Amino acid sequence: MSVFLRWGVFGILGVAALLYAYNASKRLAEARAAKPAPVAVTEVESEPADESDAAAAPEATSEDRQPPAAAAVSAPSAPAHCEAELVVAQRAIDLRKEGAPLDRALRIQEIAWEQSPERRQRLEQVATRWFGYEGDFRPEALRIAVINDCEHASPAP
Repeated sequence: MSVFLRWGVFGILGVAALLYAYNASKRLAEARAAKPAPVAVTEVESEPADESDAAAAPEATSEDRQPPAAAAVSAPSAPAHCEAELVVAQRAIDLRKEGAPLDRALRIQEIAWEQSPERRQRLEQVATRWFGYEGDFRPEALRIAVINDCEHASPAP
């Protein structure tokens, strides 16, 4: 075999390996993006113990019944910049639970795509602060804490 033939085969195999790695990473990114967000259950409906309790309990219509996530969404809305800080805080907590490093939390989309340097710095502070906390936070408590801190720390842009 000539040298050119060997290097040609090696080159073809190298290009094929690079294409395989590129497609595999693209599929992993798509799978991660398609993964459903975890839903926090805040309250559990209790089932009646026996038939006599079931007959006495009024039946709720589909309009009366709201899922726990819908109850959390119906909370009063906050300014858009505070909602963005809430998203950053939640993602920082989730990344900490996954064991990701802090620099990954600082490179999330909400921070990286921010145009204003002052706003980007504020979002980095929020991510760093909430990444440092250990423990679980109820969604309502996290929302109250982040929005309260946001309203005191930075007025509306």
